Amino acid sequence: MSRVLDAWMRRLEALSEGWLFLITGVWLLWLSWLRPMTLPDEGRYAGIAWEMLRTGEHGVPLLNGMPFFHKPPLYYWLASAAFDVFGVHPWVARLPSWLAAWAAAMAVYMFLRRYRGVRTATVALLVLATQPFFFGAAQFANLDMLVAGMITLTTVAGAAAVLNAQEGRAWRRLAVAAGVLAALGVLSKGLIGVVLPGGILLIWIVMLRQWRGLSALLWPPAILAFLAVCLPWFWSMQETFSGFFNYFFIYQQFDRFAEASFNNREPVWFYLPVLAGLVLPWTFWLGAVFRRAFWAEREGQARAVRLLMGIWIVVVLAFFSLPASKLVGYVLPTLAPLAVLVAEVIVAGLSGAGGRDAENTHRSYRACLWAAVVLCVLMTVFVTIYARPTSAPLGVRARADFKAGDQIVMLHAYAYDLPMALRDPQPAWVVDDWTNPEIPRRDNWRKELYDAGQFRPEVMKDTLISMHELQSRLCAAPAGQAFWFWGNPADDQDAYPALRGRAPYAVSGKRALWRVVPDDAFRSQYCGGRPKNG
Repeated sequence: MSRVLDAWMRRLEALSEGWLFLITGVWLLWLSWLRPMTLPDEGRYAGIAWEMLRTGEHGVPLLNGMPFFHKPPLYYWLASAAFDVFGVHPWVARLPSWLAAWAAAMAVYMFLRRYRGVRTATVALLVLATQPFFFGAAQFANLDMLVAGMITLTTVAGAAAVLNAQEGRAWRRLAVAAGVLAALGVLSKGLIGVVLPGGILLIWIVMLRQWRGLSALLWPPAILAFLAVCLPWFWSMQETFSGFFNYFFIYQQFDRFAEASFNNREPVWFYLPVLAGLVLPWTFWLGAVFRRAFWAEREGQARAVRLLMGIWIVVVLAFFSLPASKLVGYVLPTLAPLAVLVAEVIVAGLSGAGGRDAENTHRSYRACLWAAVVLCVLMTVFVTIYARPTSAPLGVRARADFKAGDQIVMLHAYAYDLPMALRDPQPAWVVDDWTNPEIPRRDNWRKELYDAGQFRPEVMKDTLISMHELQSRLCAAPAGQAFWFWGNPADDQDAYPALRGRAPYAVSGKRALWRVVPDDAFRSQYCGGRPKNG
């Protein structure tokens, strides 16, 4: 049996890098088409990318026609380019996350192949690619996997530069690559793109006393490369929109990190059970990591790599455990080092002197691998079956009847995915009480639109409207103009006279779409006999 298992491992290790690249990419992508978009996150980010494409404003992320500066633009650039090439589909919106996951997985493989050998690299790649958390995040259209991928790429490139510099090998290209990747990390989600890999590498260098490596990372061309890639966009936004720096860096980056008033408050230990559950079944191998013998490795590169991975996990967990607000996706940057430590444990077991122990490790490893593959598939199918209804089916159904000049009207909520599904070229009217003083204090869709409107007040005035303003606009509408109302049939149909007695055009879950074309009869009933426009 051990000979059979050895042959299986040798076949895996003998695969060329090209085949491993291809197999890994296909594996991470193949189920991305299966489920609808998840709201609000996927709808929000994909919708902004669609709006960037339809308006041609590639420098400014737009939410309903207003600048959305919660996050930097890298995801939107990648997704809008993908929409332009492949069309507007949910799986296309997920391509930036898939690309980041694929690149991160292969970078870890290449790093380990160089510094820890082919077997450790291959096992780590398989472990990482079959972690259900990693697999799912690679097929989710938001910024978490993108920034996690950039943090992984930056850390790996920086560590390779440090090790090469210490050994007297070529390091300059790696240092510049680390600078560029850190800049892309900043353009993915802000300062964590450079703070986290920088903190990881600095602590690692200090513990190893690799001072030559520190000089390599601080090489002026590497710093210039970092600034050249990330600085222009931020500078351009500040020049165009007064107050951008204060809003993006002070409020979005520092205040949100420090304050406890935002959503998703969780205890300090929140991420420990989250990680343990979401990387199953590989979690069971991590017990050996807590043994002193695991860290007693004295061989130079083995010790350096294991220490790097340990520091990496601790820094990311500590950083994101400090704020009260916590989201599961924040700790995606820990998945690569966790996979490496699991691979170190497995390979140590496979290399053990005892034949029976090595065979047991082989069996356990193979069983875990198959279990992980099955879990990844079942998780995706489960999420697809139990996905919450979205507005996309409403938009797809109405698209044939939606004409140029038609106006979307959203009632007391914002359908992130509806304009994209309808291919609507203009912002929606969003009806609510926009004078409510609580709006700027509550972290929700209203605040997102309200904050965005501060950078384009004229668009805000045109799109964020009251019920009274809606009535005035309907009564003054040109003859033949259609209005598509989106709302909750249980609440909005009776609240709005324009919808009373009208059957919805389409219904999806708790949301419906109505098509209203004001005519003389409509105005007589709804507008108190006001004459039509013109």
